[in-house]
Amino acid sequence: MFFRKVKRKKGDVWECFDELPKDPVTGKRKRVSATGKTKGEARSKLERKMKEVTEYGLTTDPSQSRITFEQLAEEWLKTHKKNMKHSTQKAREYHVKRFKKYIAKVEVRTITRKMYQNVLDQMETDGYSLNTIYSAHAAAKNIFKQAVTWDIIKSSPADTAILPKAKVTIEQIETDEIAASYLEKDELKRLLSLIDEKGLLNDDIIFTLLAFAGMRVGELLALKWSDVDFVAKELSITKTIYNIEGKKEEYKLLTPKTKTSIRKISFDDQIAQLLKRHKQRQNEQKMKIRLLWHDAEFLITREDGHPMSPRFVHYRMKRLEKMLIEKGVKKKLHPHILRHTHTSLLTEAGVDLRAIMQRLGHSDAKTTLSVYTHVTEKMKLDAADKIGSLFGDLINR
Repeated sequence: MFFRKVKRKKGDVWECFDELPKDPVTGKRKRVSATGKTKGEARSKLERKMKEVTEYGLTTDPSQSRITFEQLAEEWLKTHKKNMKHSTQKAREYHVKRFKKYIAKVEVRTITRKMYQNVLDQMETDGYSLNTIYSAHAAAKNIFKQAVTWDIIKSSPADTAILPKAKVTIEQIETDEIAASYLEKDELKRLLSLIDEKGLLNDDIIFTLLAFAGMRVGELLALKWSDVDFVAKELSITKTIYNIEGKKEEYKLLTPKTKTSIRKISFDDQIAQLLKRHKQRQNEQKMKIRLLWHDAEFLITREDGHPMSPRFVHYRMKRLEKMLIEKGVKKKLHPHILRHTHTSLLTEAGVDLRAIMQRLGHSDAKTTLSVYTHVTEKMKLDAADKIGSLFGDLINR
């Protein structure tokens, strides 16, 4: 340990410096220094620094010790990019962007637990949904975990964070949330009638297949005509489409969500006829524009043959939602509600839970079970009512 006096604008200070043990990888030594008004203060600061490095392994590399959250996030995304699906990568980039909006330029080593908590609280104040806050927190937590692994910090400020919870209103308590997650048969009938009356191009095929085949919207839009077997009456689900920006040329075909998502879905004669009519309509459109047609054999397309984006299906569903409210159906519509509706239809038809899961491509029963259980319980009540109405006179003889 060595000392020297250094002249500064605000007066002389003592500088204390020493060398760390050899780096096991490079074999080189690094010099560590600290300053203070007195020798004792300089020595105390240096000893603290040496302890941090030797006991906690914290970096002394100036470029790393001054790294900002924004820079760290970029390094983390770059490191993990090769192990992520493109859709997962984009989702993480989105959620990191939400979080770094608040602390992008802040040095990682200066981010305290209180500062981290303030970010989560401010996100809630700014009106972000709980899903967005939870996802942003999950991404940030992984980034700080990586900072610990890379010896930039010794502990993560995200570890003790308190996440906001949903504030349940009286109206929400009185609403049956499971029932709101799918359409009853009469509600589905009104939706399909509305589509027949005021639907846009391809609305009939899109929403009928979502309701009666139970696919995820990405799986539906990735279907090609080669995936349709009219002889066996089956649809082959082997891929999903990704196009978060909605630009027609920038779509990507990816592997499905899980291994169990790869499956075959049977369809009946009515769906077969609907598909054939749709194919004829598509061929007529193809002949109209010929060379301008994007000939990639997609089942559901825009007017020029490019596959439709999932966000467009969502927008169309919201358009129908507004008109459906006037017809007495006040449920929030989104493409996934038809997947849950498919579960309810199969349950009412007497299909067992395992077969429903296979058709939907679910590996976890939890997602399917909530709707399945709700419908079966409702069927039991209906059965009791029917017995009462048919045989009440025998009971009350």
